[in-house]
Amino acid sequence: MFSYSSIDRRGQVRTQASIIRQLWKSASSRTLLWHEGQFIMRGNQPGYFTYSQLQNFAEFMDKPVYLGNYQKLEFFAAKIHQQQGPFEENEYLNLRQASRLVSDHDLGVMFYSQGVLNWLQNHTFCSRCGGDTGIINAGHARQCKNGGCAKILYPKIDPAVIFSIINNTGPESKILLGRQKAWDENRYSVIAGFVEPGETLEQAVAREALEETGLQVNNIEDVASQAWPFPDSLMLGFCAESSQHRITLVDQELEKAEWFSAGEIENGIRAGQLKMPFEVSISWHLINRWFREQTGFSLDTL
Repeated sequence: MFSYSSIDRRGQVRTQASIIRQLWKSASSRTLLWHEGQFIMRGNQPGYFTYSQLQNFAEFMDKPVYLGNYQKLEFFAAKIHQQQGPFEENEYLNLRQASRLVSDHDLGVMFYSQGVLNWLQNHTFCSRCGGDTGIINAGHARQCKNGGCAKILYPKIDPAVIFSIINNTGPESKILLGRQKAWDENRYSVIAGFVEPGETLEQAVAREALEETGLQVNNIEDVASQAWPFPDSLMLGFCAESSQHRITLVDQELEKAEWFSAGEIENGIRAGQLKMPFEVSISWHLINRWFREQTGFSLDTL
């Protein structure tokens, strides 16, 4: 549901440097440019640059990462060193801003690009010996340059559970929503947390629910997953139930958490007193999934 793009990643050619060079220099190559979490945009789509447009700007950008093939086009992504110089006249948007404009395909390519480029930028040293690493496999791996180590590093992904908690024991069904202090005013979402070593996903849901809200949950059900490159998470979506009503902010990660009926959510949104997560996120989907069951219509109609 949240993969967005059907791009063929063609992992089998990543180790073949000569083929990657040919694809990059071909008339069918298209490259996204990224700088510190922002993409160059052209209207309502990311700016796809051809090789001919970029061949004189190698000094301003890192070696491009090969993403894959889609509809006979070869997609790449590259980090530029600064927004000044040949790229200063362009419009830049971060992924959350761009998600409100672009197509599902473009959004999938941008999520993919940011995930890989984030990792390449943030993991320049070997995790075993601390030595410098070099990029291999068309940007999908790094290898330690220390001959006595030569460890190969692959993109790091942090699994996190994200889940709705539903209470059906009262006269009407309610969903638990919480907010963090750093969020903009009136923004609420479902509960989330990282999976710890030795845990199953269901155990992580139960632990995070107890740690953040003091609630014991059951009937934990897998719903969907989403790549979330902020910077390198994989969100694993669940829904769960609780028969308890009292909320206790045990670990103080949340500023506030409350039970909401569907009517309270609708009224709050219409009055401008309640904000949901961005529609591109799995958190919005989890809330909307329950909301549709209660009302028969979607949050995006409000």
